[in-house]
Amino acid sequence: MHDKKVLFLAFSMIILVAAGCGGGDDTGLPPAPVGGGGGGPAYDPSTATASIAGSIMFEGTAPEMPLIQMAADPFCQEGFSGARSKEVVVTEDAKLEYVIVYVRSGHEGAGYSVPTEAALIDQIGCSYTPHAFTMMSGQTLTIRNSDATLHNIHAWAEVNPQFNIGQPVQNMETMQVFAQPEMPLPMRCDVHRWMEAFIGVFDHPFHTTSGETGEYTLDLPPGTYEVVAWHERYGEQVSSVTVADGEAAELNFTYSADAAD
Repeated sequence: MHDKKVLFLAFSMIILVAAGCGGGDDTGLPPAPVGGGGGGPAYDPSTATASIAGSIMFEGTAPEMPLIQMAADPFCQEGFSGARSKEVVVTEDAKLEYVIVYVRSGHEGAGYSVPTEAALIDQIGCSYTPHAFTMMSGQTLTIRNSDATLHNIHAWAEVNPQFNIGQPVQNMETMQVFAQPEMPLPMRCDVHRWMEAFIGVFDHPFHTTSGETGEYTLDLPPGTYEVVAWHERYGEQVSSVTVADGEAAELNFTYSADAAD
């Protein structure tokens, strides 16, 4: 009888130890990193085997942007008078600059690592550079003042906390982080009211802008995606596209001069 009790206790201990070592998760999948969208395995953007690329076309005559009145700041006036608003900038081959392009759906189910390299917005020539850009939530944003005059950067966020930072010294840098996705997130300068930029903050890496060329490229895994193009004056366009493994799909957007809000 004594031997049977010893055997029973030993068998019970083996079961308890095995249960404790199991951890309740036998999937073998890594946890989603900070900034990821969804609870699936982490996705490395460098392994993308498909792509979507295209142009942001502009039909009609582009409106002439007004000259910026910089007389309130002698530094700006003396060095950069003649600058125009960047609200609507069209290339010589009729493509619209500074359009934010991003995946709205189709990317769910995986985690996405936050880039270690900081995004950058600079104040050069009494203007924000770049005028529109994208980054990930949780990623560091470097704010730099390359001008020899006082600037401030005011984040007019609605989802994330707002901030308003003064930078009175040339080459001064400040770091900020947006914890939550937000699109669009306007940035303005309260000292120079003509200064404005737009940020798209996302919880995944599938986003970019048309920059100064009016063209874009998104590298991503094969699948079906809802892709959005957004412009500060002409608004949002949405299109769906399916891209196969190893395929480079073309997806163009067209804005009209008559379609301004």
